[in-house]
Amino acid sequence: MKDSLFSTISKLRLLSVVIIIGCLYSKGIAQNPPLPEEVILFQKYLSIDTSNPPGDVSKAIEFLRQTLEREGIPVELVWTNKYLGRGNVIARLKSSGKKRPIVLLHHMDVVPVNLSSWRVNPFGGIVKDEYIYGRGALDMKNIGIAQLMTLIQLKRNNIPLERDVILLAVCDEETGSTMGASWIVINNWNDMKAEYLLDEGGFGTQGFFTNNNKLIVSVGIAEKRSSSVTLSVRGNSGYLLMLPKDNPSVILVQALAKIADYQMPEHITPAVAEMMKRLGTLDNTPYNNAIKRNTFSLVKLKDFVGDSSTTNVIPDRAEATLECSLLPGQDVNALIAELRKVINDPRVTLSAPRRQPFIKSETDSSVTSPFDTELFRIIEQETKKVYPESITIPSVVIYPTDSRLFRPKGAVCYGFFPGLITMDDYRTIHLNNERIRVESFTTAVKIYYNVVKELCREK
Repeated sequence: MKDSLFSTISKLRLLSVVIIIGCLYSKGIAQNPPLPEEVILFQKYLSIDTSNPPGDVSKAIEFLRQTLEREGIPVELVWTNKYLGRGNVIARLKSSGKKRPIVLLHHMDVVPVNLSSWRVNPFGGIVKDEYIYGRGALDMKNIGIAQLMTLIQLKRNNIPLERDVILLAVCDEETGSTMGASWIVINNWNDMKAEYLLDEGGFGTQGFFTNNNKLIVSVGIAEKRSSSVTLSVRGNSGYLLMLPKDNPSVILVQALAKIADYQMPEHITPAVAEMMKRLGTLDNTPYNNAIKRNTFSLVKLKDFVGDSSTTNVIPDRAEATLECSLLPGQDVNALIAELRKVINDPRVTLSAPRRQPFIKSETDSSVTSPFDTELFRIIEQETKKVYPESITIPSVVIYPTDSRLFRPKGAVCYGFFPGLITMDDYRTIHLNNERIRVESFTTAVKIYYNVVKELCREK
């Protein structure tokens, strides 16, 4: 009887606890609030492995197609190699046609990951400690979802448009753009002929351009472009103990040492001049150093003794590759001439690869977009509504983007994403634990929509 009484009391206590917990959940006290739609879509997009190589984006294409068509937005798929999963997505909201379209461009592919160096699954779309983690969180599936949500909201809200809004999702950006943006420029641009194009390359920043916490929204109007430069030396091979006079490896190392000690001169482009005008000064930061001068990094060293490693023969040839980042308007041949003077050794040969076939001239990919435009003013206006203390500046993107292919076609191209990014977060692009703060992302999605709506709505 006593045991039965205690058993009954225990069951009643347990039932009371269950009822209390149920009440708390029903009132929303003991549960986390549901994630916004844009975050859920972002998690799904990040969960799709679009590493390039191999560059298969077919699952990303299907995700975008299904999401758009579910909203009643027509989709065109442009397959450039369906067997390899290489293709592009075009979705278009029609307008009255009073003004030329705007293209919202992003690339679906991402760089590969080193799984062992990540603290979370890079393809899990994981939300942790107020951040969303994943390969592509900053480069550039974040922008892809901002663009996707922009089309969805314009459609749902039945916003009358005076210019078409075109979502363009491309493949192959991380390995040269041949099957992505380059293909679209050659085969599909005549159906778009957009006045404006929004791409990657701009952020809300703190500590990028100044040493204080001043909030600066950068809008990329131009970009540096990459070009590799090869240094090679030929000499006399020989047995290790014979010490030939012209050891190619030694000559090459001496040349590289001279380059390493040399700082390239400053070249103030129109974009940087306007930045200095708006900010008053550019502090000594790594980012500012990169936008004021050509820069380079040693990426490869090689000798030619054979396929296997040999330590008792001095090679008759040695070679190094520099990856050079050139400012707008700068020519790789001029850079090579400058490096020759620095090295000052005729035994060292410098050369650059041939141009890509879709670039007409050395400076064709360095066109600068104007910043005195309706779109730039709207970006500044809508950003200030959310961040009143912010300063919007035109800037130079320090890496090449697909915009380099569309500017020569006459489109005003801006790198734009109004999410606040710290330098620590920025350094995760292409590296481990790539991430963006949830609040930064959701706020950016709202600003992005308002910018496009204000530009394109019927007036």
